[in-house]
Amino acid sequence: MAEVLMVIGTIQSMSAQKKRAKDQQQQQQLQSRRSQRQAIREAQIRRAQSQVQAGAMGVTGGSGLAGGQASLSSQLGGNLGFAGQMSGLSQEISMQQSKAQQGQAIASLGSNMPSMF
Repeated sequence: MAEVLMVIGTIQSMSAQKKRAKDQQQQQQLQSRRSQRQAIREAQIRRAQSQVQAGAMGVTGGSGLAGGQASLSSQLGGNLGFAGQMSGLSQEISMQQSKAQQGQAIASLGSNMPSMF
């Protein structure tokens, strides 16, 4: 009877671990999207500030303003790329941790099998 309860407990534990891994992945995706939106928002603010400053100085165009705007866009692209890479790595780490925990649970289940028979 104790062995059967151990097996049931192991199965429930594996199920909970899978759900937790799925929830963690969803959480990481939400955090990544939030970070991306924040980076875009900050870039828009910086772009608007540079236009206001240029307008206050009487500059309405020119290569300096265009270069500054391009630099802001480039920085935004770099930040978004980095955030995407970090999110992908975090998801991979979580998946591997989940697989390791599942493997341990299966090994535990397997070690209990001989005593059941």
